[in-house]
Amino acid sequence: MIKKTILLFAVFLTINNVFAQENIVKAGAILGNLGVQYERSLSKHFSIIGQVGYSNITTTVDDVESKSDGIGYYLEGRYYFSSKKDLMEGWHIGPYYNSINTKDNNDLKTNISSFGLATGYQWIFDHQLTLEIIFGGGTLNIDSDIPEIEFLGDIGFLPHLGLTLGYNF
Repeated sequence: MIKKTILLFAVFLTINNVFAQENIVKAGAILGNLGVQYERSLSKHFSIIGQVGYSNITTTVDDVESKSDGIGYYLEGRYYFSSKKDLMEGWHIGPYYNSINTKDNNDLKTNISSFGLATGYQWIFDHQLTLEIIFGGGTLNIDSDIPEIEFLGDIGFLPHLGLTLGYNF
């Protein structure tokens, strides 16, 4: 029994080292979406990210403030430029999709979505702790039960800003 346990432990350590640091779990703040993010390396230069989080929108119409909250979703594909740094470290660029679905106290729904291009830089400290800044921009699509909000959709552009702090494993 002890030999099997030692063998199983050795296999686990070997597999863990082979697949080490291909995942990052982060606390992420993407414009309008505060949540938990997961990044998975697909190859030396490519990764994919998903985030689920809490979204809060405050609007003021005719001096009346309205707050709505709900769930936000975020997906991003990335290309990392550097080949001399750790996996998923350095400058990156890629397409993203951001969706925010909220409802206020009067059950009025607002759905905001954006598709665009993001870039940024991710640092990995001590091979585990990560810090990242993200910026870019994309389309702005708004579907709301509050007519005063929909005029923002006429702008057609949404800046994309973010900050994450994570753990690489």
